[in-house]
Amino acid sequence: MVLMLVVGCGPAAGQPQAKTQTARGVLLDVVSPGIQQIDRFTLRTDDGQVLSFVAAPDFNAGATPQGGGLHAMTPGHMRQHMALADPVLVTYRQENGVLVALSATDVSN
Repeated sequence: MVLMLVVGCGPAAGQPQAKTQTARGVLLDVVSPGIQQIDRFTLRTDDGQVLSFVAAPDFNAGATPQGGGLHAMTPGHMRQHMALADPVLVTYRQENGVLVALSATDVSN
């Protein structure tokens, strides 16, 4: 008799995938261990909310240029936006009460 066990990497049966959301605002803090990886950052949204994000392991992997020259950001580029108060657009989802950032891109004022 052979018994097989199949284990999936997606959400558990009956649990929906977390909804993807976006937030636009200015960066207040960026934490990174080096020039290529972002650990976490804080954003003040256009309506005044302060949101703290943890970067997903594949942060910015899916970010591609879109109309208007948007592009994914390195830690240094994010710090430049922070210093100049230039807005960014963060795509994220909420997982167990934690805001997980999937990407951050430039936006025009």
